[in-house]
Amino acid sequence: MFTVLIVDDEEGFLQIIQVILKRAGYKTLVANNGKDGLEMIHQHRPDIVILDDMMPGMTGGEVCTHVKNDASISSTIVVMHSAGARVRNTAYIQQIGADGVLYKPSLPNEIVDMMTNCLTAKVG
Repeated sequence: MFTVLIVDDEEGFLQIIQVILKRAGYKTLVANNGKDGLEMIHQHRPDIVILDDMMPGMTGGEVCTHVKNDASISSTIVVMHSAGARVRNTAYIQQIGADGVLYKPSLPNEIVDMMTNCLTAKVG
């Protein structure tokens, strides 16, 4: 069973994504800010992290950059999930090293398909 960490400061998005992923057979963990999310990545080593980009304090982009620049966790798959304009900028996504992007609001099948595609790419 694959583990997905969802990091978002909006409780509603955390709950919705968690339900979608649990129904699809994933184990889920949640954090409501970037600092806690980064600590959970180190502690739990999830297979995938879904990161909101626009969070107070440490943004999702900053968390992603930390993950991808830390050799001990750099293989963690990071998918940005945001309504913000920055995640639509491919140069920004390349700069932070994200493995994928989901735009809010996402349909349940889009979320599950992204997880499947990222894990298939990593394993294959």
